[in-house]
Amino acid sequence: MDSKLKVGIIGFGRMGGFYLAAMQQSGEWDVAYICDVCQESRELAAKLSPTSIVVDNEQVIFDDPQVQVVVLSTLADARREQVRKALAAGKHIISEKPIADTLDHAWDVVHMTEANPHLLTTANLYLRNSWYHQTIKEFIEQGEIGELAIIRVCHMTPGLAPGEGHEYEGPAFHDCGMHYVDIARWYAGAEFKTWHAQAVRMWSYKDPWWLQCHGTFDNGVVYDITQGFVYGQLAKDQTHNSYIDIIGTKGIARMTHDFKTAVVELRGVTQTHRIERPYGGKNIDRLCARFAASLRSGVRNPHLPTMRDTAMASQYAWMFLDDARQHDMPAIGSLDTLEEIRERRRHMTNGYGLIHRNVRG
Repeated sequence: MDSKLKVGIIGFGRMGGFYLAAMQQSGEWDVAYICDVCQESRELAAKLSPTSIVVDNEQVIFDDPQVQVVVLSTLADARREQVRKALAAGKHIISEKPIADTLDHAWDVVHMTEANPHLLTTANLYLRNSWYHQTIKEFIEQGEIGELAIIRVCHMTPGLAPGEGHEYEGPAFHDCGMHYVDIARWYAGAEFKTWHAQAVRMWSYKDPWWLQCHGTFDNGVVYDITQGFVYGQLAKDQTHNSYIDIIGTKGIARMTHDFKTAVVELRGVTQTHRIERPYGGKNIDRLCARFAASLRSGVRNPHLPTMRDTAMASQYAWMFLDDARQHDMPAIGSLDTLEEIRERRRHMTNGYGLIHRNVRG
């Protein structure tokens, strides 16, 4: 294996830009190709990575035998076919989530990748790569909180409004909420057993944009998960509410963040800690570092999510959405208010989940 891993990035929107930045900074990667069908994105890619070959045809990347890894950061409806091409060409894969546009297609991806175990594949369930969840998990495993009993997760921001990018990834609770479904499952180390979901059709939009689900895992751990991009979109000064609260039989562990700094509080039977560190964003640098180390060592890093993990998170997120539709799901607010929100966001330069063509554009 060469000193640097040759990679092709397919899709150079917001997430593609994150991958390029992380790979350029690490020194582990040679970004040999960047592909995007949009001319503006290709021009930006050429500017940001002058040593990369910038193309509009992804097949060029699959056909180059020197490319070892592909990053799939296009829209979800393209990923199943791209995974098939990558596997056929013998490429290792880093994929954005969800790994396909439908649940059936996602399970096709799982089956394809599991049939090729000699190729390393992962998806960006970014919370698993965060320092704060790793710190809390290690504290729990030390026995400091006793037996794990309750997992409470909340993530509410004035983020993406309906119609701003969810077309292939589903309503907010699937697109974003699947991260929190996944991290609850990761902490519990078990599968969801029961659930009851309540949702609201904010602004009378056709899909719910806020959802809360609670229930049990098959090991008896209880959970509640709350997610919504409904948190004060038209407030003069916007804010958010994001936390995890882990309750054991003897102690607790919790985290909050402001998207700049994360604060972890650990209160165990023998230890008390308060840790403040930079939030870390999408943790693409950690994902890429773990992937590179796994390729070099031939041993998969246990913190790398599998395609099956991603499909499971997607499946349960859809199941919770379906469950919510079986109950009273009020429609509150008007489409006029939603259009007011969209108009405001079109002109915002500082806010939550704003649509930018590229992170460094």
